[in-house]
Amino acid sequence: MIAIQTIGTTWTKASRGGKLAVMRSRVPKLLPLKSHTDLPDVLWHKVGFGETNRFESPLVNDVTTHVENNRFGCRNIYIDWTDCSATLTYRYQSGAPERSFFDNTGTPVPPEHSIHISMNCWASVEYNGRFTSIDTGNWWYEHAVANVAVMRSFDHRVFVASAPCERYTQLAALW
Repeated sequence: MIAIQTIGTTWTKASRGGKLAVMRSRVPKLLPLKSHTDLPDVLWHKVGFGETNRFESPLVNDVTTHVENNRFGCRNIYIDWTDCSATLTYRYQSGAPERSFFDNTGTPVPPEHSIHISMNCWASVEYNGRFTSIDTGNWWYEHAVANVAVMRSFDHRVFVASAPCERYTQLAALW
């Protein structure tokens, strides 16, 4: 069984500082999995926080077993899986500020990091960015965490009861 938990936080300039920024900083990076009646091969627990309720509780807290692609609501995350393993990949493609590193030839390349997750292990990727609407020019910030576990049987506490096999963080100074 593959359990995927995405925790997303969205905010605007109104929550960049002050009391709302303090509330935003308290959004958890991992939670117990929400229970589901079935025990599917792939379970996606999607959690979303925002400034409309001062980040006090999730605006979205859904579980689905219907998976259409490997993005799981995250712009720069890809998850591939088999029956007994998964690969969690961060691949920068969007969000300001632009990110790149230099390879051994001096060519700038966007950051990319893959984590192989074997049975009874879990891993986490965390990233942020500033995004602009192509239609309105309005902008907002996003912070995303993707936790992925490979389990023989469902354990709703998998992310809170043990440490990840690996955690990758790609956080930029947002302005």
